[in-house]
Amino acid sequence: MVDLTFIIGGPQGGGIESAGQIALKTFVMKGYNVLGNREYQSNIMGAHSYYTVRVKEERPGSVRVPVDMVIALDAESVFTHYKDVNPGGFLLYDSGTVNSRPERIASMPKPLKQRVVEDLKSRGLEATVAGAVKAAEDAGVKAIGLPLRQLLKVVAERSKRPLSSVSKTINTMGLSAGLYLLGVELDYIKLGIKAQFAGKAKVIEPNIIAAEAAVEYVREVYGDVESLPDGPHKGREKMIASGNDLVAMGKLVGGLTVQTYYPITPSSDEALYLERHRYYELSEEAREALGLEKAGIAIVQAEDELSAIGMAIGAAAAGARASTTTSGPGFSLMNEMISMAIMTETPVLISVWMRAGPSTGMPTREGQQDLLHTLFSGHGDNPKIVLASGDHIEAYYDTIKALNLAERYQTPVIHLLDKYLASSMISIDRQEIDPSKAVIDRGMLVDNPGPGYLRYKITEDGISPRARVGTTPMVITGLEHMEDGFVTEDPVVRDMMMEKRRRKWETVSREIPSEEKYKYYGDPNPEVLLVSWGSTKQIILEALNQLQEDGVSTGFLQIRFFNPFPAEEVESLLGSAGKVIDVEQNDLLQAAFVIAGYTGKRIKHAIVKLNGRPLYDTEVVYGVKRILETGEERVVVSGGA
Repeated sequence: MVDLTFIIGGPQGGGIESAGQIALKTFVMKGYNVLGNREYQSNIMGAHSYYTVRVKEERPGSVRVPVDMVIALDAESVFTHYKDVNPGGFLLYDSGTVNSRPERIASMPKPLKQRVVEDLKSRGLEATVAGAVKAAEDAGVKAIGLPLRQLLKVVAERSKRPLSSVSKTINTMGLSAGLYLLGVELDYIKLGIKAQFAGKAKVIEPNIIAAEAAVEYVREVYGDVESLPDGPHKGREKMIASGNDLVAMGKLVGGLTVQTYYPITPSSDEALYLERHRYYELSEEAREALGLEKAGIAIVQAEDELSAIGMAIGAAAAGARASTTTSGPGFSLMNEMISMAIMTETPVLISVWMRAGPSTGMPTREGQQDLLHTLFSGHGDNPKIVLASGDHIEAYYDTIKALNLAERYQTPVIHLLDKYLASSMISIDRQEIDPSKAVIDRGMLVDNPGPGYLRYKITEDGISPRARVGTTPMVITGLEHMEDGFVTEDPVVRDMMMEKRRRKWETVSREIPSEEKYKYYGDPNPEVLLVSWGSTKQIILEALNQLQEDGVSTGFLQIRFFNPFPAEEVESLLGSAGKVIDVEQNDLLQAAFVIAGYTGKRIKHAIVKLNGRPLYDTEVVYGVKRILETGEERVVVSGGA
């Protein structure tokens, strides 16, 4: 079974993401499933970034270290990753950097410089790239130096272009050399390049020449490599998409008509995707449900996040199917408006792409630290729907579901996502995200309310008929109000309206099926029950398979809805398991806190990752085994560069 993982690293702005995406496309065309994850700095240019690619016959759920190959396009990448390669794997590096020292690399973090110098000195090696390469070789890694500057001259000569105009092909050179060593034929590499730069002939030509030059050099130095066999999916129609892409697709096919946002990592790419595809052609049924003559989304970049959610609420009141997208710091600014949407019973979808906090924290790094923030957002009694997606395809369908829930129950819906989903790309069979399955439910939206319309009419289920602003006289206010919307402080009416909103929440809790609120995987009465939420799902499922192969009876409980919460079902599952272990990427164990609040059951053991890098399946396996062996309550894992 093919299972390859490799890293391509280099300076931010050096085409690292493009190289990673070329690799993804190449392996998909060769018949494999892929997962690619981008790790990058919060500055714009220069500092180290890297792209991890995992290739399998089945869909990978996790990237991991150590890897089978590191392609280091600069000295900093060597120093960052020289210990991340499996014995027998490859370290490709720029042979022109062998004398580079950590202390001379301005972009390299000081703590990393110190760790590298201390490690190499402890091995009796000089603190240079040459020393790091020797350390890798001593560990059983095959190191190959690529004369990238000389190869650039070859590309310039063959393409008849100035050296400066082909300098950006260095990423393609390193990648092509690496792919060839992994058994990928040059013809496939060329197909990947053409797919990545489709329609850009002036870009394709020098990159093809760069690939040819790099592969020729490796053949001369290393010899011919046995070809990797074509994978079982060759010829199947597939797409490669990130979580940002798929959430945006869900909004498109789910009938979104207004999206607002203020740029913030890692949510911005979702809004930018919608801007590029705002005229997506909806089906006739969808246009009829939305009251549209033709497709089209209004995308508005607001001056800040408070304005963004205010615009979305205003658009929804006027009858639009509206959403906004943000991350933790931006969501903080939306709290007052969330309460207003609850009081005015206005449907709005808020996509929250979590990252590592607190404050601005680590803007481009992974974290699951906003669960409690979203649950308790807003002031006063403020129930709202909160759901968390565990993988890319789930995120797509959850987006459609969230739009429907918001309008059906006339409430804010907070869709929790995270940086790992945003930045990682997977291969998908086209039928897995079938637009024809998207059903648009607008709830009790009425076009002709008639005389005597009451926007907040008291009903048995707490849900009132909703008319568009402008179609009939109505009052919408964040103050307490009567059925007609006029402000009141009457104690009897206050009780009636509070009871109305409570009944609506009871309706929400009752009507969302239990099987949608959580998912269970693995053994029915396991020795170990892993409990988690969000993008850790796909990593834990890979770890679960490995644990079961190692003889550990394991189950996995994925919490999907945190509000309304499946309290009875979770309590029952916790009671039937042996040892329960919470797995989260936050310090406060926020999901465990919620579970304890609803069930009274404290989860004693936890596996935690806090360093802002992705959780790896190998770390989950390690954490479970360590807890079983030592009884530790808290295992902190910290892989990743």
